[in-house]
Amino acid sequence: MNKLFGKHSVIRVLFCAAFVATVCFSAAAESSAVQRDVQVVQLANGVPLYVKKNTANRILSLAVVVKGGTDYLTKDTSGLENALFSMMTYGSKDYSYEKLQQLAYEMNFSIAPSSSREGSMLSMSCIDYYFDRVLPVFADAFINPTYNEAQYKTLMMNYQQGLQQLQTDPESMLGYTMTETLFKGHPYEVSSSVKPDSIGSITIENMRKLHDADMDARRIMVVAVGNFDAERLAQQLNGTIGKIKRQSYELASRTVPPLSVSGGPVVVTSDAAAGTGYLQKAYAGPSYYSDDLAAAYIASAMYDQVLFNVVREKYGACYTPSSSILPMKAGLLDVYIYKASDLAGIVKYEKEAQDFFASGKVIDGKNADGTFVTASVADRLEGYKNKYVNSFYDSSVTNSAVAGRIAVSLLEFGDPYTYDEIIDRIQAVTADDVTRAFKKYWVDNPSRWFAVVGPADKDNIRF
Repeated sequence: MNKLFGKHSVIRVLFCAAFVATVCFSAAAESSAVQRDVQVVQLANGVPLYVKKNTANRILSLAVVVKGGTDYLTKDTSGLENALFSMMTYGSKDYSYEKLQQLAYEMNFSIAPSSSREGSMLSMSCIDYYFDRVLPVFADAFINPTYNEAQYKTLMMNYQQGLQQLQTDPESMLGYTMTETLFKGHPYEVSSSVKPDSIGSITIENMRKLHDADMDARRIMVVAVGNFDAERLAQQLNGTIGKIKRQSYELASRTVPPLSVSGGPVVVTSDAAAGTGYLQKAYAGPSYYSDDLAAAYIASAMYDQVLFNVVREKYGACYTPSSSILPMKAGLLDVYIYKASDLAGIVKYEKEAQDFFASGKVIDGKNADGTFVTASVADRLEGYKNKYVNSFYDSSVTNSAVAGRIAVSLLEFGDPYTYDEIIDRIQAVTADDVTRAFKKYWVDNPSRWFAVVGPADKDNIRF
């Protein structure tokens, strides 16, 4: 592992909709209205530079984003761009791996890769004092990676270890089984992560070919967050990224249809799951562009709490149940049961929780006799809205997180603001919206169960 530049993701066996972490600032510190304060200038080759000025600290963050992602890959090259961007952090034409480590130690800067289905990003952060020295290091990493053979072997070993978890770790097996089943024949069967049937294609030769295609000014964007002078930064970048040419191949634009979830339960066995079970119930969910997305977020959070109280607290049927949404172009939502102890009853208890929340109630606690203290969705709605807004804004206070947020918005929506507008949509959600979204996506929507259990328990789950 490259300790200086952070751990590279080996494989995400669940889902990666976007590479951005939830972002910075408290809800009280920033108005719910989206602040359209991103300045846009163009480099000499037409590459757009998006600059969000922040004078609150001395950290400068810069990200180079390449649009397209898995549109330029196939199933058997899944994860190739992930590997390419990882190799960018292991040495370049003018800066060997050892020199990079030395400079990173001296100037305390970071360079990190990220990949999603929509594109990939190489980002850097440093204190303003060192920016002029770090910028050429960063640009050379992006433009001229040298594919250090020793680090390539380390990267491949990390991928191999991650893939081995698919055979030994029940949670990894569950996520992989579900995604392989749901995405078969769908554009999402091409992944931004390395998969068992693509590991053989993660070669230096293939990375070089992909890099040649990625070095296309038509597909590149730059995002900067910090106390930048946009025009001066553009002039600095013109000497490197601004020299990348516009190519002439046909740009890819793959149509992504909604997911179709159907079929009976899928149960696989693992010795590592003996005595317990890991289950996921999958549904087609709202996409990034759905009018239902904000209400579905709130519904999922409320249902998560009901699941815990019914499945865990009332029946003691598992260690933890949860509900989540993965809003992609083809959205997905799921109910996850971690370490089920009552395989015969767990599906029934989840259905009981579903019926309870569908009645328009949430659980506030227990009475002395063990019955639930309940409240209406309307009574608790504002609290869940505030919880969501805070979770959206308070997980990080870094400029790099803001840059990542802007990058995701650009990749998903083509502008730097729309990703943040979910907050305004959250604030507009009504109790009726929540109940309607839950009925649409959880109650009336086709679902499919997936499970990993010990060999002796294969026939013990009652679906």
